[in-house]
Amino acid sequence: MTNKNKPSVCRFLITLIGMFLLAGVLNLMSSSAVLAASDSLEVTGDGVLNPTTYTLDQLKEMKQHRCVYSCINTWPTKKWYVGEGVKLRDLLNDAGMTEEAKLIRFTSADGYTVSMTAKELFEDKRYRFPNFKSGSDGDGHIPGDPSGSVEVEAIVALISVEGSDNPSYMNDLNSLLLMLGQRTVTEQTGNLFVKYLSKIEVLTAEPEKWDAPQANPPGGTVPKGTMITLSTKNMDDDKIYYTTDCSTPTMDSPIYNWIASRWWSARADVLGTINRPIGPITEDTTIKAITIGPGKLDSDVVTFHYQVEDTDTDTGTEPAGDADKDEGIDNSSLVIKLTIGSQEAAINGRVKILDAAPYIKADTGRTLIPVRFVSEALGADVAWDPVTKKVTINDREHQIILTVGSKEVYVNGDKQTIDCAPETHPSGRTFVPLRFVSEALKAEVVYNSGQILITR
Repeated sequence: MTNKNKPSVCRFLITLIGMFLLAGVLNLMSSSAVLAASDSLEVTGDGVLNPTTYTLDQLKEMKQHRCVYSCINTWPTKKWYVGEGVKLRDLLNDAGMTEEAKLIRFTSADGYTVSMTAKELFEDKRYRFPNFKSGSDGDGHIPGDPSGSVEVEAIVALISVEGSDNPSYMNDLNSLLLMLGQRTVTEQTGNLFVKYLSKIEVLTAEPEKWDAPQANPPGGTVPKGTMITLSTKNMDDDKIYYTTDCSTPTMDSPIYNWIASRWWSARADVLGTINRPIGPITEDTTIKAITIGPGKLDSDVVTFHYQVEDTDTDTGTEPAGDADKDEGIDNSSLVIKLTIGSQEAAINGRVKILDAAPYIKADTGRTLIPVRFVSEALGADVAWDPVTKKVTINDREHQIILTVGSKEVYVNGDKQTIDCAPETHPSGRTFVPLRFVSEALKAEVVYNSGQILITR
């Protein structure tokens, strides 16, 4: 006999299973949120007299403050935040913060750590900039309007919302959350908003100083049209501020490295247009630069002077073919010409504009060149693997495999070690050691006063 109720039973079972699965997913999501959120906060370190662990209930009993914050992250993107909680200053004073406190380290429940100096937290004034999105709504590299600024203090928020200035959207998903204002309308503070805050260490150790910016080329006489790149060891949270009018750079000056190095591979399509080299230099120029970032003292101000070559001299107007003859180069061969610090290159006299200029790696003294341009100019194919960060160069007789950040290379399967690893340039391009790659492709290199000639 046929069971007429069988389809109904099946639908009921499927519905029941679906409800169990949904309940399981919701329970898992709820458990994850509970595990992520902090339910206590430890305040410790040699900079407090009364190390204390505050429960969530104790924090709720303290005076609560609601603040709206303007914020720029290191992508960079501009966002609003709203939070409600305890003033950081009140919390640390309750734990007996001493006058000797110099450095404050914040640690989240998932291990994320941020350090800031006591000066930048409590002595430097911080603001909300109501017009910080003017000019362009989302682009964090376009300075907004600093007018109408409102002074705000750092808080440890029990409830908050990201991406909105509407307090009705606040919740406890990111609690406890360290929140703070901007010192200038361009300051990137999103990386300092510590979610799931579980520990604050107040330390009396003297903060280190950020390394001063380096320039490439480092100054002196340069060809007209030279582009100047600035760099530090990190190029991440530490920002390079610079001027070209001989004034001393401050946090109100232009930022060089808007996009932090942690995002370079993800933003390779726009990196060179946002973290843009300074120039082209067409007249004598002085660049002053300073490194400013969280958790360390500002670097020394460094100055780079550039004198543009006199293009009316014989050297400046010499035809490419005659220059090649002076270097002893056969005009029938392939000739690639590059200049340190200049985006203008030439292949057998035909001018090409590079995305980024060749430069000298300061700690090794090696010249680095854009791998794709030079390799393809020499007739080789270049393949890039963004996952492994490997560059593979192939021509009819040679295969060269290099890895960004590694000094180990393979030439036709044989492992070798070089003294300068390939690296990703702020333009998003991969740069490799000039002499190694050129000679591995059986090309000759002549280097003379910043001018590079590669022949084959």
